[in-house]
Amino acid sequence: MKAPPTTSDEHQAMYEAEHLGPQSPPPAALEGLADPTLVQAKLVEALHALQRLRPDQIQNHDRAVRALQEALTIVGDSDERELLGPIDWRKFGERLRVRRTASGMSQETLAEKVGVTATTIRALELHKRTARRGLMLKLLALPDLNLRVSDIELSAERSAGSRWTPTSWLGPTYDPVGMITELAHTLNSPSAQLEQTYVYIDTQSAKDWLTTCSSPEYEAAFRANVPLEQMARRIAETVGERALSVTALGCGDGKIEANLISSLQQQLRLPAQTEVFLIDISHALLNAAYRHFRETLPLLTTYTVHGNFLDLPRLPMLVGALRGRQRLHMMLGYTLVNLNDELRYFRDTLSCCAMGDLFLFDVSIAQFPATEREKIRSKDPTMQGRFTPAYENWLGGIIHRYCKGVDDVKLTKELAPLGGVPGSYGFDAIATVKMRDRQPDRRFLMWRIRRYDPKLLTDCLAELGWKLVERIDYGRGNQKTMALLLLQKQ
Repeated sequence: MKAPPTTSDEHQAMYEAEHLGPQSPPPAALEGLADPTLVQAKLVEALHALQRLRPDQIQNHDRAVRALQEALTIVGDSDERELLGPIDWRKFGERLRVRRTASGMSQETLAEKVGVTATTIRALELHKRTARRGLMLKLLALPDLNLRVSDIELSAERSAGSRWTPTSWLGPTYDPVGMITELAHTLNSPSAQLEQTYVYIDTQSAKDWLTTCSSPEYEAAFRANVPLEQMARRIAETVGERALSVTALGCGDGKIEANLISSLQQQLRLPAQTEVFLIDISHALLNAAYRHFRETLPLLTTYTVHGNFLDLPRLPMLVGALRGRQRLHMMLGYTLVNLNDELRYFRDTLSCCAMGDLFLFDVSIAQFPATEREKIRSKDPTMQGRFTPAYENWLGGIIHRYCKGVDDVKLTKELAPLGGVPGSYGFDAIATVKMRDRQPDRRFLMWRIRRYDPKLLTDCLAELGWKLVERIDYGRGNQKTMALLLLQKQ
């Protein structure tokens, strides 16, 4: 896992700790300056320090800056195969365009000054390619551009030959060891409702879930018929000329999210600027999702957030308005059912979302009126079917690993009590645990399934400021048993 981005104060502290040395360096340090790459790094370091000073803090400040920029053009380029970092390439492209325009230079003129083609400059400004060390130093050295080292987030010697880039963050309450401890306490009590995130938290649980959702039966039932291309077109229409930032909440293995974004990339007008944040409480699942994205969408900018989507307001990289960007939150794989109170989640937790943000999620559609309990018990296919061996192994395995004295585990389905979203009803996976040594049986609610009336659900969400943009019902054959819903914050 790579380190999270540092603050400006941390950059200053790192700079002083790593670069400020004795007034007279030892001979060995001077010998190293025979390497042109190190000379360039030292010049960039000095330019950075000088640019941090106010012009009134040093005599002939502007002249000194120009002298260092000129020196950079004189020192020979380093290996052109070597990349700089850490650099926010999107930010750099925007800054380059603004500074070039402000200086009155055309792309052709700038290209001639640094010895590349206008196509290269255009690609840099549109974030369609990255620059090598030599070109970056030439751009940095041009007085007309007045590029500061901080504009490209370059940290001199730390960046020399580095592939460093932040790709992952830890959520404020992310504590897998503490969650395992709490899981064990829960399963060693007489009865409990298991927090839904706990069924994925340990590595074996995550592995068992990956086995379950990768089975042909699961793929056919829940992934084969999802109208991703149709929804991608609708999302692209809403995004228009803006770049897209996607947050995948509870991404699991990331496969359905990757499929949707793959379709989106064919529809968006600025596909190269798409960025994706994957968030999940399970390190193992998050790692699997990230690897899947890197394998299937290698050109996509993908980040990971180890944490709980209930903490969304405390994750600044995932909330707030973005100038020139459209934010899309996704909660796919029927993850909505993991919320204890769906409506309060939209009203309270998602109050951090900016006006215009999109939210995409899927639900299972109610087959009967929620009040017709006996009909649901006798006719709903979920109540009639048994748990597959994969589900029993996944949910039962958690109990066998963490419940002391367990002899046998039996999973059954029960119709959940009425409540929650109007028109919805649910089913609970109940584990009855037979204990050894004549201990009394234990009972745990392990997993929840819920069906919704999409019309009543979206009407409720509209009252909370989330307007329905698109609803697509789908299912196997002619049966419309599931719905894909796209909302927008008003």
